[in-house]
This record gives sequence, C-alpha cells and structure tokens, in this order.
Amino acid sequence: MVGPTKPVTSPREGSREKGQASVRGFVKKANELQAPISKRELTTREKIILLEASKLHGSRFPPWTSPPIPSDFEQLPGQPYFIDNVKFPLSAVQLEVFDEWRRPRERLEQSHTTPAWYPTMLAPGRVDLVQDITTDCSVVASLCAATARTERGYTDIIIRNIHPYDRSLKQPTTSPNGKYIIQLHFNGCPRAVIIDDRLPVSHTSRVLHVTDRNNPNLLWPALVEKAYLKVRGGYDFPGSNSGTDLWVLTGWIPEQIFLQSPYTASDDIIRNALWRRVFSAFNYGDVLITLGTGKLTSNEEEGLGLAGEHDYAVINMTELEGQQLFLVKNPWSEGTVWKGHVYRGNTMIESARRYQNLCIIDSPNNSTVDTEPLTIGTFWMGLNDIFQSFGTMYLNWNPGLFSHREDVHFKWDVAGSCNPEGSFVSNPQYEVRSSVGGTVWVLLSRHFTARDDKSDKDRRLPVNGDTNGNGFISLYAFDSSGQRVFSSDDAVAHGPYVDSPNTLLKIELPAERAYTIVVSGQGLTRSVNTFTLSAFSLDSLSLVEAEDKYKHTVSQQGVWTSLTAGGNASSSSYHTNPQFSLRLAVTSNVAILLENSSECYPVHVKLVLANGKQIYSIKTRDVVGDSGEYRKGYAFAEIHDVQAGVYTIVCSTFEPGQLGKFTLRVSSMSTCVVDRITAATAGRFVTKAECALFAPSREYLSAPLTTHRLNRISIGVRSRAPGSRSNTSTKTLLKFRIHCGQAPSKRTIAVSRDDELVDGQGGIWIRDVDIEPGMCEERGLWLVLERLEGSVLSTAECLDIEIVSDCPIEIGDWTWT
Repeated sequence: MVGPTKPVTSPREGSREKGQASVRGFVKKANELQAPISKRELTTREKIILLEASKLHGSRFPPWTSPPIPSDFEQLPGQPYFIDNVKFPLSAVQLEVFDEWRRPRERLEQSHTTPAWYPTMLAPGRVDLVQDITTDCSVVASLCAATARTERGYTDIIIRNIHPYDRSLKQPTTSPNGKYIIQLHFNGCPRAVIIDDRLPVSHTSRVLHVTDRNNPNLLWPALVEKAYLKVRGGYDFPGSNSGTDLWVLTGWIPEQIFLQSPYTASDDIIRNALWRRVFSAFNYGDVLITLGTGKLTSNEEEGLGLAGEHDYAVINMTELEGQQLFLVKNPWSEGTVWKGHVYRGNTMIESARRYQNLCIIDSPNNSTVDTEPLTIGTFWMGLNDIFQSFGTMYLNWNPGLFSHREDVHFKWDVAGSCNPEGSFVSNPQYEVRSSVGGTVWVLLSRHFTARDDKSDKDRRLPVNGDTNGNGFISLYAFDSSGQRVFSSDDAVAHGPYVDSPNTLLKIELPAERAYTIVVSGQGLTRSVNTFTLSAFSLDSLSLVEAEDKYKHTVSQQGVWTSLTAGGNASSSSYHTNPQFSLRLAVTSNVAILLENSSECYPVHVKLVLANGKQIYSIKTRDVVGDSGEYRKGYAFAEIHDVQAGVYTIVCSTFEPGQLGKFTLRVSSMSTCVVDRITAATAGRFVTKAECALFAPSREYLSAPLTTHRLNRISIGVRSRAPGSRSNTSTKTLLKFRIHCGQAPSKRTIAVSRDDELVDGQGGIWIRDVDIEPGMCEERGLWLVLERLEGSVLSTAECLDIEIVSDCPIEIGDWTWT
C-alpha cells in the first residue's frame, strides 16, 4: 500500500535530479516557488457548489478574486468604525471570565498613561505565541510552526494574506477603520474572511485570544485566529488538528503520519526514511511540522509532561552527535514540557535541565549554528521518543513543489447511497492521467458545514467501526484504466480512514495509463456532503469523472423473509433463496453486485446456467460464476464473456433465517433483462416429512404417498448427520424414485438426476410430476430412497424430505426394503 504512513520521496527530491544542485539554490527556490493553479474550466454545477459553500455559520465567505483596495479600509470623518455583526459564541469557561469585546485603540485609550499596549503588526523580537483559555491549541501550534519558518529566514506564508497589506514593507498594517480582510483556504478555494478588530477581553488575568509572550502588542496573530474561528463557528471551538488548520491558514498540502501504527511504530527503516524525507524538506523550508498526542490518563500526563489530545509545534530540527532531534513547542501559556531524556553521545542528560536549556538555531543555508536559551514550553525530543509519545505527525507541504494542479468539486448524497463498507458502486470516482506518469498526490477536502460541531482530531477509524458525528473519509486508487469500479478489492493504494476534513493519497502513476480514484466514507452524515478533490504533479495531468465501462445496468429490490432466507449452498433450504432470471441477447461481460445494507450479513451471489428457472440443486458444471467466499454486507462477481442465453441468479445469506432487504445490480456491455423468478412454493402446499433415518448397513428406505385428486408435485431430498441442522463432510451418494405398484409389476413414475447416484449434500430433486389419485388407491404409490457410501455403509444418516404440491399430499411411515 502506498499511503500516508509510507515514506515517499518528496517532489523537491525529484527536482534535485533536474539540475538544482546546490543547497543555496534550493533555499532560494523555496522562497520563490509559486503554487500551481488548476486550469480546468469549472462546470456550472461546480460553480454553484463553490457559491453555496460560501455560506457558513450565518456569514458569507466569497471566493477570493483579487486583493482588496485601500479604500476598503479608509476611515472617513464622522464615520463609525467597522463592525462585524456576526456573533462569536464563547464556551461556558470563557464566559466566566469574559468582560467585553474591545478594539485595540480602546484598550490604548483606557490606559490613561504612556501607552503600555500599542497595537503593532511587526514584532521587534522573536515571536513566542501562546494560548490561554481558548481551546484552539491546533490553531496556535499552526501559527507557531509558520512563524518559526519565517524566523529561520524564509518568506512569510500567513501575514501576507492579511489586509490591509503594505507591499513595499511586505507586512500588514493596522486598519484605520478596524476592518480586516484575511485570505483563508477552505471549501474548495481561497476565500475572503472579513472581521473587525474587536477582541474578547477578560476581567481577570486570563487571556481569551492568542498572544505573543515576547511582544504583547503584536496584533496580527489574534486577528488571524479570529478569522479562522469565524469560519469554524466561534471561540467555543471544540478543537481541530494542526494539519487541517495549516491547510486553511496557508493552503499547504496536509499529510498525516500515524506514529502508533504497526508499520511506523516498530520499523527503524521507515522511521529513518521518514526522518530523511522530513529533515531534508524542513531545511528547504518546504514543510511545516506539528504533532498531536492521543488520549492520555492523568498519570501518563504527569509522567510524560505532555497533555493528552493536544497539538504541539515543531520549530526546529537538527542532527547532533548521532541524534535526530526535534525542537517542540507547547502552545499553552502555562503548559508543561516533556520529562524524558536526550542522549548525547554516551552521556544521558535530563531533558528539562542542562541540555534542554539550549536552543539550536540553523540558518537557512546551514552555514552557521547559534545557541540561545529555550523559551518557556519548548523542549528537545529524539525521533524515537517522538514515535513513542505522540500519536500523529502532521506535515504540511509547500504546494509550490508541484508545477501542475487540477481540482474538481462535487456533491455526494450519502443519504441516497447507503452502501455497505467496501461497496463502491455509488461512490464518487475520478480518472487521473498523466502523459509521463510519476508521483501524483491526491488530496480530498471535505467542505466545512454548519453542522460540523464535533472535534476533528485526525483519528483513524476504530477497529470496531464506531464513528464520531462527522464520520471518516479515505481515498482508494485502482489500476483500472480510469473506469468505475464496484468494490474495494484490488486497490493498488489506499489511505486510512480519518475523521479529519482532509486526507492525502500518494501514488506512482504509470505513463499513459489512467488510475481510478475513489472517494470512500464511513459514518458520514446522512445528507448531501460537498468535497474538493485535488491532484498535484510535476508534469501535466488530467482529473475528470470516471466513466462506467458497463453501458447497461438493471436493479432489483429484494428481501430475505422467513420463507426465503435459505442460507448457503450446504443448507437444505438453499433453493428457497430469492432467485432472478438474467437474459442476454449477445455475449457480454457481466458484473453482479448484491448489497445488504440494513443488516450487513455475509452474503453471496451465484450465476447458474438454468434457463432462467428456479434452482433446486446445483451441479458444478452449471455454475457460470459467483462472488467467492461469503462477504459481510455485499457480494460482487465480475464474469467475462458470458454467452447469450438465459441464466439464473441466486442471492443468499450464509445462515438460514437471516432476514433483511437487499439490492441486486446487474451490469453488462449490452442490453440485459433481469426478472424475479416466482418461487416454486408460491401458492402451493409444502409438506416436510419426518426425517428418514438410514441405519448403518442399510441401502434402501421407502414410504407410501397418498393424494385424493390430480396433483403436480416436486420432491427434494438432502442428507445430513443425525441431530445436525446441516450436512456433514461425508460423501454420501444418493438417488430416489417414485414407484407405482410393487414388484414384479411396479412402474417407475420419476427418478432423480437421470437415475444417477449423486452427492446428497447439495440436495437432489424430482420436479413437476403429475400424480393421479388412482395410482395411490389401486396399485399404491411409493417414494424409494437409495444410498451408497463408498463400499461400506457404516454410518447412520438422516434425509430431509420436502414435497411441494398443488394439493395436499400425505407421506406414510418409512420402512426398510
């Protein structure tokens, strides 16, 4: 599987082979890279999707078209300051300390002294951003990671999106009228988020917005935080993950690495490959790194010095004396630091003491290394400790690493496509193709909606399949020439199911060969969901909706009832399962999909050469194709070159008596007709005789039949071990006859299976025999059973008898003959 947990060479490593040789050249390139833009002409439907996605939480966030003009921020004489009337909900804890919403100039006016708090957009010293009472650690960790990149000498990627913006100074400026317009990336495109500069103020020492501990007057972080929280519904935000937040704040491609997965947690090769890939890109300024912990007990938090379900920023990386080290920052203002140890050569030094109080700062060209004291809440951790202590590593990649990008925007009516897990017949599917092939990154982004009121912490789908309110999403890739697929089988790559709004899949695309990308979800809200699918590549590529290779599809609804849930082929009631006739006018490939969404029982579908009639027993030579082993929720069979003719389809659950509705879909290259086969028992009498018991060393059993009027009957016989509901593994050969009269003048009315001894486990039948009352009254009518078990009849055996008739029929006691 090629997925987020497997290290893949970054695009810049590929560009290294194209002639960029020096490290200095790479650094320069990192500052100049331009993110590619999708060149597809959007359809009318896609334009409507993007416009509808502009409305969120009572606000409108229009697609970004161009930077605002200076007049948008002018303060005319006598004109009131700009007010954004949107409500920003606060949590119960925040409301306990909340005083009022106050503008920076109001805070300055209320100081009555030489300004101790003067709003500025430029920090005179190093930035140390922290959160206090607001539960948005992912947002603050994201801001920390981005500002640390800027302080390492790279171009800013957040503050350039804040307006008003002074292009000559390359920094935002304070707005004269209190209005700010910030460009954020969400719901399919860059969007304009309008806010005012009012910030929540506390009547205590607690702080309700992000602050710079070194430069308390720095304003832009709180404005960016407010813009993001406006998009997500307010300051009572339950939490996100920093990979998603950085995607919104910067547009950098999010990837998540699950550090506790069995593939990464215990494999040193994968760990070292991940380090090399990330360390190289970090030094080029091409990746932002943040970390997330999973659930921790209070004892674990105390012992580790880490907070559970909390995001941290990586603000530096280095290799020192054989160690692979991350400089990690806790964004909480009073957050604890890791209590582990760092190994330096042969000496173990406690992380919170001598070694941890030095901060290693690499310049962009790696030419110098300086040291200065660590800020509060930062600490060094080795690679192995990162894997052991954190659950997820979030990587956000510079989209400028790629030269080509294609986006598609689509709706998925999850409520109208309640498919079982693994069935993809109704899932959105797209063809991705490149003339030269190579590495392609495919990103799925679920649009934010007002109903997204759950925390999205980038968790994997639990083993038991339980989901949270938002559900889980994943991407699958198939080498299927860009055509639609029916099931998850045979995927060449797929990612894990995560509850994040984003999931990334990396594939190596062959030249001139299309792949099919399938969007998959579990536990999604039963409504219309909207998404954006983006493909990134170093060379030109196309991303279009996948075509269906089958031109004709017929659907039938069915149900397994107490009378028709016959179980698998070894069950004596298999023939009672729902059956359908399939008529093909010409030879064609056929795809049959059986879905049981309501109960998700193990199910199976079989195509049999039976002229469209009900199956009573099946010979191996008559089976044209089937779905293989029973599978929970759905069964799929794709059969090539099915000759023109009429066939029978049998739909079964594994166990008899498993009730529920199902959908049968039959697809073919040419026109086909699918009809329901009326059960042989419909409107007829069903008589089940007491078990006919063969004693050891007995070969024949017989019983009289009695009918009082002209009758058409069918008789089925199936063998099983005494006391068992199903057959045993013994290979017993059976046949039976209907005789009129006794020897020497008896006459055979009907015989099973061409008068051949056959395996009785699958059941054998005599069908549609006409019986006259005179046969029973004058000469007697007899049912005679015969068995042969190898050459020695040493075991007891029970035979189940079922008679289907137009009129009542009686069967007498069994006798040995």
